Amino acid sequence: MYRITAAVILALSVVASCVAQAVPPGYDAASFARVGMGVRAQAMGGAFCAIAQGPTGGYWNPAGLAYLQGFQAEGMYTDWLGAGIDIQYISLAGYPPIGEKRPTISLEGRPVKFAATWVSVRVADIPWWEEEGGYGTFDTWSHFVLVTCAWELSQNPPASIGANVKFYHDSILEGKSFGLGWDVGVLWHTQLFDFPASLAFVTTDVGDSKIKWYGTTGEPVNYVPWLARFGLSIETWERQALVGFSYEWGVRRPRFERLRAGLELTFGWLALRAGYDWLLVEPGGRWTAGVGISPWDWLTIDYALLPGGLGNTYLTVLQMRF
Repeated sequence: MYRITAAVILALSVVASCVAQAVPPGYDAASFARVGMGVRAQAMGGAFCAIAQGPTGGYWNPAGLAYLQGFQAEGMYTDWLGAGIDIQYISLAGYPPIGEKRPTISLEGRPVKFAATWVSVRVADIPWWEEEGGYGTFDTWSHFVLVTCAWELSQNPPASIGANVKFYHDSILEGKSFGLGWDVGVLWHTQLFDFPASLAFVTTDVGDSKIKWYGTTGEPVNYVPWLARFGLSIETWERQALVGFSYEWGVRRPRFERLRAGLELTFGWLALRAGYDWLLVEPGGRWTAGVGISPWDWLTIDYALLPGGLGNTYLTVLQMRF
């Protein structure tokens, strides 16, 4: 119990240590990295920080990686909004088997879990014009690498802590940017009204991650907004129903405040999902939906529908377990 309390105090102190600082100048950078990851999580409206399962669970809460079993791989490609915005990611998590063994790194008898995720966003053939060269086109690339580490603090009660290190890179014409950020999260499994439940706290891009541009006029510095998430998940109906909630707050930028809610119903190899994502500074919100099938123990196929005013986005992902 002491370790759990210390972990929560540590995570909250990270927030408190920087809240009093002034909001840095620059625009909100790396917006593509805040779209969300994981098709299962997206179908549940992003209410995933107290669930945080699978290879991409570390995006929502790095502490969730502590409970990942075996070695898992996940990949996705989509044309976002059908507008020629190519988004893809590959995520690897856990320890791969080597021969008949699965070597692991342990601390106090409990394994330390690792994951690595690469996200790429590309927009091709953007028209432009300059006085000397006339009309032409150019491509933009944005890359995001997430390295996750997690450890189970205690088995009774079950609790874990995790951290992410994040690398940002953009390329537009002659300009290139590089940035570094980090997250920390805590996950605690408990009982709520005799139902299995989880509580979560996550803080991302602590202190507003800095992204520096090179090769452009003025070589500006932009910042990724610092966010805090609080989450709750409950399992009911003999663990066939999973309900998730989360509240997200921009530590120094209130316009990122949002509520998320999600539901997953599992019937053997079939999972049905729905969610709602509400950005509180704007009227209304967005419904999401999805389905997952697991025809074999080693394979899951997830699908999500994300409606939007500019068009719908359809996501499909393959997840394999070894």
